[in-house]
Amino acid sequence: MKTTLSACGHLFWLTIRRQLCSRQTLACVALTGLCALIVLAWSRQADPTAKKLAEQVLVPTFVAFLMPIFAICYGASGIGGEREDQTLIYLLIVPITRPLVYFTKALAGLALVAGWTGGSLFLLCRLAGVPGLKLFAMFLPAALLGGLAYASLFLLVGAVFRHGTIISLVYWFFLEVLFGNLPGIVKRVSVAFYVRCMIYDSGGDLQLGPLGRVAREMFLPVSGMAATATLSAAVVALLALGVLLFETREYRDAC
Repeated sequence: MKTTLSACGHLFWLTIRRQLCSRQTLACVALTGLCALIVLAWSRQADPTAKKLAEQVLVPTFVAFLMPIFAICYGASGIGGEREDQTLIYLLIVPITRPLVYFTKALAGLALVAGWTGGSLFLLCRLAGVPGLKLFAMFLPAALLGGLAYASLFLLVGAVFRHGTIISLVYWFFLEVLFGNLPGIVKRVSVAFYVRCMIYDSGGDLQLGPLGRVAREMFLPVSGMAATATLSAAVVALLALGVLLFETREYRDAC
């Protein structure tokens, strides 16, 4: 047991170091910097308020764009990166069971996504000044839970499909961006919908919601509690499914 825990700890920190020193990190830094410039430009308007910041900047740039990008960078590359670099064979022959390998890689990826999500949200809110500081605590739980849900999904995609990053990008563009903006209940297949429901529920005092009367009427939100339960269940279910598939799948391309 002690040897197994030591091996898992070594794999965890090795994964953290490897993913931090990667092109994914450079992409995250660049995109966070771009969003920071957008926030700085927005803060120069005559009447910056917390409501405007949430609806005009944080929801469309952070929730709909930056948060899933973090998850794609560190989630899809958890197992998918090993396959693309042809190093998956080394994971399959280590003296750790496959479920523990997957779970350890998942913990490392989730930790990185949570760190980037929370850190970038704090930076953007700090740059926005007083309106941003009012929104940080409101956005943080939804952002972290949404980031974990995305990361769990994209980690699973990377474990099942050879080109997991590309497939994750396709999913994000079509299901999250396209379907997420369709009227009715179709948008409920997207993670961002539940993240927005949590934000709008906690921001009731600010009357947060989609821009425009028609958009508000067509959004059809669920309660914040229901959105939290849905995302939490999704994280657990996706991790469990990933463990099962990783344990039983034959990776012929790893040899």
